[in-house]
Amino acid sequence: MTAETPSGDAAHPILDAFRAHDRPMPTMRTLRKSTLVATEVLSDHRNLVVSGTLPQDDAYIVTLHLRARPKGAMAAEGRRIRPENFAAGNAGIVDLRTRLVSEYAGPFHYLSFYLTRAALDAVTDDDGCRRISALRHRPGIGFSDPVVRHLLLSLQPALAVGPAETTALYADHVARAFVSHMASAYGDLRSPRLLPRRGLAAWQERRAKELLEANLDGGVPLADLAAACELSVRQFTRAFRQSTGQSPHRWLVERRLEKAQGLLELSTRPLADIAAACGFANQSHFTRAFGGALGMSPGAWRRERRR
Repeated sequence: MTAETPSGDAAHPILDAFRAHDRPMPTMRTLRKSTLVATEVLSDHRNLVVSGTLPQDDAYIVTLHLRARPKGAMAAEGRRIRPENFAAGNAGIVDLRTRLVSEYAGPFHYLSFYLTRAALDAVTDDDGCRRISALRHRPGIGFSDPVVRHLLLSLQPALAVGPAETTALYADHVARAFVSHMASAYGDLRSPRLLPRRGLAAWQERRAKELLEANLDGGVPLADLAAACELSVRQFTRAFRQSTGQSPHRWLVERRLEKAQGLLELSTRPLADIAAACGFANQSHFTRAFGGALGMSPGAWRRERRR
C-alpha cells in the first residue's frame, strides 16, 4: 500500500510515524487547508503489524475509528497501555506532549483531526474566555461522541477530493466547530457569554458580501471576514447567520451557483470557463456541485433552459 503525499510543505505527523522502508505502509490522505489539518488512514492487511512513534508537539490528535481497532499495544512515556473501547464509531484523544508509541496488528481505518494548542487558544481568546490547560481524557480508552463523529465524517468527501476543491472558508467553518466542541466538552472552558441575537450592521453585511463575491473560490479565511467587519469570529458567524439565514460558506455556494446559472443561460462560454469564473476548482468540481444542487448537469440545464 502507498501513502498519498499530504498537501502543504511538511508531512503530517501520522505519516511520519508510520513511514518505513521495510514494510507496507497504510494508505493515507491528509488535507491541509487554512486552519484545518485532517487525515484518513486505512490498512486492509490482515497479517500486517504497523507501529510508530508519534512526534511530540504541543497538540492533540483526535481520532474516529471507522473500523474496530485491532489488537496492538500502546505505550505512553514508556508505560504500556492496553487500548480499550475502540469499537467502530468511537473516538480517542492522543496528547502529543507525551511520548506515545502505537501499534496496530491487523486491518484498521480511522479519521483524525490535528488539534494544536494555538487553535485552542484562538477559540478561547475569541470567545473572551480563560485559556484551557488541557483536554480531559484517558489515554488508550475510546469513547462515544456524536459531535466528533459527525464533524469528522463530514470531512471524508473533502479528504477524497483534496485541497483544490475544498475552500478555506469551509475548512475554517468545520475546524472552528470542532475546536470549540473539544474545548467545551473536554477542556475547562466555561460557556462563553451569550451574545445578543443581532445581525450585521448594513455596512458590515455589505463589506462581508463584497469580500465573498470577490473571492468566489472561497479563499478568504473566516478570520479575515470577521476582521473586515471589526468583529470576533464568533460574533461574525452568529451575526452573519442572523442577517442572511445562512452560514458564510453556504451563502458563498449559492452565489457561485447563481452566477453559473446566469452564464449558462446568457452566454455560450465553455463549461470549463464558467467553472473558473464561478470559483470552482475545475469543470469536474463544477459539474458535481451543480448536479448536486439542481439535479442535472450544467450542460443539461443549459439545453433545458434554451428550449
